[in-house]
Amino acid sequence: MRRKVILILFSIAYFVCKTNAFLDPISLTTLAAGAIGWMKYDFLKQNTYCRWNECCSAPYLKNNIPELNVLLEKNLFGQHIVQQTLVKAIGAYIQNIDSSRKPLTISFHGTSGTGKNYVSDFLAASLYEKSYNSKYVHKFTAGQLATVTQGELVRTIRNAIGDCPNSLFIFDEIEKMPPGIFDSIVHLLDHHTTQRGFDFSKAIFIFLSNSAGVEISKKLKTIIESGRWRDETTLHDFERIAELGAYNVIGGLYRSRMIESHVIDHFVPFLPLELRHVEKCIKKEFDKFCRYKATDEKISEVVRSAVTFDETGIFTSNGCKRVRRKVEALCFA
Repeated sequence: MRRKVILILFSIAYFVCKTNAFLDPISLTTLAAGAIGWMKYDFLKQNTYCRWNECCSAPYLKNNIPELNVLLEKNLFGQHIVQQTLVKAIGAYIQNIDSSRKPLTISFHGTSGTGKNYVSDFLAASLYEKSYNSKYVHKFTAGQLATVTQGELVRTIRNAIGDCPNSLFIFDEIEKMPPGIFDSIVHLLDHHTTQRGFDFSKAIFIFLSNSAGVEISKKLKTIIESGRWRDETTLHDFERIAELGAYNVIGGLYRSRMIESHVIDHFVPFLPLELRHVEKCIKKEFDKFCRYKATDEKISEVVRSAVTFDETGIFTSNGCKRVRRKVEALCFA
């Protein structure tokens, strides 16, 4: 209660300063007392402090699933499973978030350059008004967690949830993180995750990893050779491969209690890209950075300098990862 009273007083003072209003001390005290007596805390905060600062409420939390779908359709190539799975998973979670009993936890798996980081950025852009610059989007890399203890990680997440239960946590480069690093947060990701006043059930946790990428590529090659089209594949074809790959490869999820406890809701495979998909990436970058359209000759030039192929000879080993910088340099004038 004391914290709310302090924030109310601060909000009134903030409002006066922002609007250049003049109030003598007696009037200001009267206004504060009256506000505390009859105005709701949330109403006052929303109409003063939150008008100029990001708050854990609309319009800063926009949860725009149609926008997510459009961003994926326009910018993601060769990943029909990702689009189908993610839009449904996020959409259903947001729709039923008031009755949620656990946070949504998704693990992305695939080789480098297939779009995992792009998709996490699109997710932030569709959920928050300030996109990935929102203070409620928390991204961790292997380097950042190299010296962090399990207890410190738990405290960091708990403090973020205290600021906003609807937070997004993104963990990148999982395969480079020490085994067991996430064992301490399993209880935060499980059902009934309201602990000591912290509600974890409205948060989203995303894990990004290159693990299982090779296995996913081999499986896709086998499927194609059997006569099925790439676009006919489904989540069922790859999800178990992604789960086993994460569990058995040295890294943050190696022999992890997170997998053993089944708190990860979806293992999402990012399929390896073929040349035709990378060419679409190149054309997209040309549209952004060049004053002219990409010609076949220019596309071939970028492919020669930026793209390598894996042992199958069908799929690229680095996807679209190096395309942007190559196109930027080519278009510089």
